[in-house]
Amino acid sequence: MKRPPLPLALACSVSLAFGCKEKTPTAEATHPTGSAPAASSAPAEPEPPKPPEIARPFNVILLMIDSLRADMPWAGYERDILPHLTAYAKESCTVYENGYSFSSYTAKSVVPALVGEYPSAMKRDGYFFTRYPDADNLFLSERAQKEGHRTLAGHAHGYFLPALGNNQGFDDYRLIPGGVDLRAVTSITSEPLTKLAIDMLSDEKNVKLPEGKRFFAYYHYMDPHHTYEKHKGHPDFGNKARDIYDNEVHYTDKWVNELLTFARKQAWWKDTAVVITADHGEGFGERGQFRHAYELWEAVVKVPMVFCVPGAAPQHVRDVRRGHIDLAPTLADLMALPPEPPFRGESLVPEIFGLKKPEPKRIIVDLPRADLMDRRRAVIADDWKIVAFGDDRSFMLFNLKDDPWEKTDLAKDQPEKLEEMKKIYLEESAKIPNVEVVGGPPLKGAPPGRRW
Repeated sequence: MKRPPLPLALACSVSLAFGCKEKTPTAEATHPTGSAPAASSAPAEPEPPKPPEIARPFNVILLMIDSLRADMPWAGYERDILPHLTAYAKESCTVYENGYSFSSYTAKSVVPALVGEYPSAMKRDGYFFTRYPDADNLFLSERAQKEGHRTLAGHAHGYFLPALGNNQGFDDYRLIPGGVDLRAVTSITSEPLTKLAIDMLSDEKNVKLPEGKRFFAYYHYMDPHHTYEKHKGHPDFGNKARDIYDNEVHYTDKWVNELLTFARKQAWWKDTAVVITADHGEGFGERGQFRHAYELWEAVVKVPMVFCVPGAAPQHVRDVRRGHIDLAPTLADLMALPPEPPFRGESLVPEIFGLKKPEPKRIIVDLPRADLMDRRRAVIADDWKIVAFGDDRSFMLFNLKDDPWEKTDLAKDQPEKLEEMKKIYLEESAKIPNVEVVGGPPLKGAPPGRRW
């Protein structure tokens, strides 16, 4: 049976969904008497701009600068403590000014960042210097290694000794020569770490790779970490803790720039993305906290997140927050690694290349129990932050827009907002399983028998 023809407008609306253009009616159709008006030439609509080419896979160099706060010069800090990296970020990078680490100290931040999972949801032991069993945690380096890419890491502290298991999936894993600190950070290590990184990135077996294969290189700079040391030849801001810390950051910037200056001269540079971030921040008296760990105040969990990718235009993202939950999936996307098994977070590559507008996201920062500290968790939604203590026995509430350093707890003054944020907190917490620790001493603050 022959179907009747669709009316012209309806037919075109259907065909447009499949890429057809509506035909202009003829003069005879619109003017049956034949008196058609003179033809007009309407200007052609401009074609939409083509999305930028994303030349995956990229090499990826991940630079973590220990204890680097978020209030750096590119975010408005008045002291020019990162002159080289600030210029580099302005010239070549996507800078998220409101970035967040997984937690407030190295052992609960670095491995989660390399895996892409909250520390509470990971198999781990119960010690402050946490170990994560190899068989139960899939590192980004292991994903890259499986696809035939080369994986490198260089370190300058005892937490990264291979015995602690942080070398999972790395083909070339080295510590600086001459030994490393095991607990306190008293050595000055940026210079030897830079020299080590240059040596590793000069090794042909690491960088001269088969067609389509790339390298993932991770280097962790330690000098801004307490103990703070003044360095001659760098600005002397004074003798307070923040003054000496700023001097150390300036010193570290010099050596990171030495590494990047070397990298720019290499044949592989044009295919290389550089990511600069920190494992946590550093407190200088905000809410009474100095250094880091133990709490989840903004000073110790806000960190720089800087992505410098060939072909992506530089931009500053100020109005939304992003967390390290998205770090591993972004690095995997840059290297064109299959997202199997899937990540909890999502790649920021569409935002970095301007293909997607950055939209607000909730942020979770997570501090599971260990032998030396009780449990903490914070959730940020829009400009509001709720902090839970212990087994959610008490809460604090802050408006980060009006009070970025959390000077005023609004939990009592705004009970309705507190209840609203509690619901959001419980909703987000329900998505994160509480995995029991394996081995180690009793956990601080845990009820009898509780192992998380």
